Amino acid sequence: MIESLAPASSARGPFRENGTLDDERAATRARRGGLLPAVALAAGAALAAGACGGRVVVDGFEPIDGTGGSGATTSSATPGSSGVGQGGAIGEGGAPPIPPLVKQEFGDVVAGEAVAVVVPPGTLGITAVAQRLTSPPSWEPIGIKNITGPDGRTLVTDYSIPGTMALFYNQGIGTAAVPQTGTAAAVPLVPGIYWITAGDGGSGPLAAPARLSVWRRQTLDGRFHGGKIDINAFIAGNAISEAYMQRALLAAYRGFVGLDVGSITVHHIGSEWASVDEERLPGVLEQTAGALGRPALNVIAVSEFHGRLAGAAGATPSAPAVAVEHGTHLSGIVVTLFEDPGVDTIILRHELGHFAGLFHTTEFDAGFADPLDDTSQCDDVLSQLEGCPDYDNLMFPTGGDLSSTMTPQQTTIVQASALYRGIVEDGGGAAAPLPAGPGTPASGAPVAPPAPSGGDARAAAPDRRAWGAALPPRAAILLGGHFCGHSAAGGAGFFARLGAAGGADAGQLLAVGRDEGAPVHARARALAAAGRSAGASARVVAELRAIAEDPRLPRQTRLGAIQGVASASPAAARALAARLIADPDEVVERMAIRAAR
Repeated sequence: MIESLAPASSARGPFRENGTLDDERAATRARRGGLLPAVALAAGAALAAGACGGRVVVDGFEPIDGTGGSGATTSSATPGSSGVGQGGAIGEGGAPPIPPLVKQEFGDVVAGEAVAVVVPPGTLGITAVAQRLTSPPSWEPIGIKNITGPDGRTLVTDYSIPGTMALFYNQGIGTAAVPQTGTAAAVPLVPGIYWITAGDGGSGPLAAPARLSVWRRQTLDGRFHGGKIDINAFIAGNAISEAYMQRALLAAYRGFVGLDVGSITVHHIGSEWASVDEERLPGVLEQTAGALGRPALNVIAVSEFHGRLAGAAGATPSAPAVAVEHGTHLSGIVVTLFEDPGVDTIILRHELGHFAGLFHTTEFDAGFADPLDDTSQCDDVLSQLEGCPDYDNLMFPTGGDLSSTMTPQQTTIVQASALYRGIVEDGGGAAAPLPAGPGTPASGAPVAPPAPSGGDARAAAPDRRAWGAALPPRAAILLGGHFCGHSAAGGAGFFARLGAAGGADAGQLLAVGRDEGAPVHARARALAAAGRSAGASARVVAELRAIAEDPRLPRQTRLGAIQGVASASPAAARALAARLIADPDEVVERMAIRAAR
């Protein structure tokens, strides 16, 4: 076997220094309808790994001297970042006798030509990645068009799975995985020959070189034995403190689906990335170039979402996304954290579910649901909400009852993904990370990890009896739940759905925004919605301005009020921005200026 390194991706992309989209690229995207699958949360079905020819990369495995596969690892940090090592009880045994994660490259892609991929026994899952080989990352579509299983059954058809909102192509890179469905060939994975066809998403011939890679997750006996998730945490400006970011990641991911946290490394990116919409989402993901470790989960914390993503708390560009390469348009998840541990745990876990290949159990858009056999589905999410049979599931589109409940098939999909450093046998150790790509900056000294909070990260169901009493019940559920980019890309945005659920009364929304007993994310959304409502009178705008200007209030509450002012009156937004210049909270000042543009 030959160890090979993926080339480092450029972090520049088609953006100016202030983070705005280059005019030419913006025009290209506008001609294609603006919102590409980068926000549509591509999700997929089957993929395969492991056959004829090509270079092979192994996950932390040294086949000659057996030195790979140490237990806990400590990531080193790039200049301007702090490395945080976090060991755990999972995977402290010896080095793995076989590589847990194997990559095979199939060379140049010929659009529409099926490639045979042999999947041997012992395989948990496979992830296929089609990528245009350009630097900086290409914005031209590419993806996985079709996948056929060993029994001849089609698992992916024309970049999708029937009945889902899956789109397995994206800007410069596209991916799909097996298992992502509940079909007999997927859970558990059936060994044999899988046929994978890459394509251009229907945009035209592949003008630049492209490659197809397949990553195979394996153990000695084909059963899951645990592993460790290494995390690169990126903070845009002052979106959240390092200490809280680390605590939130530990609380969300330690023990999740039988995995542990390996290392957490904190990086900082410019404050120009603190506000993200559907156009800027691919650009902020490019900022992960040069991140440490492979495989690794990149988590980018921003201050707010706007545009079609307004009201969201998280956005994942594809399901699955890419944990084995940094700096691409699929290289991470983007979240807003509210310093509410229960809510933030759901945000982080829900988005990781998409990243690993999970869909919503049922979509807001009628007729779409995940392709699993053991998840319940709802006839009409918006009209039923708490009455839906899948309301208790983590992947319900609002995060459900915040209990993080998952089914066996959902758990299997996450465990079969290329997300983590694996363990191949009972009592074994997790593999060491793959080497960093060429051009990775020199590392700095690690610092001590935060103490874990302990206990179960499971949150109690939101109590809306007080703060939501005056609202229609469905509107209160939407305000208090999770909302992610997948739902926004699929159809109406958060505020359109809130209005359809009866949450359109400016007075009721303002009351929630002023209620100190309401969750901060519900307050922020309520204030943003108040400015969008038909009743956004001069009095409403004045109240929103007063909330935005009050430095005693939580940051996210003030940001919600700023969004509300901007939606109600551009002139009032400009006046508010002038008043918030030199505000003690730099994030509030910057977001007010952005909203006034």
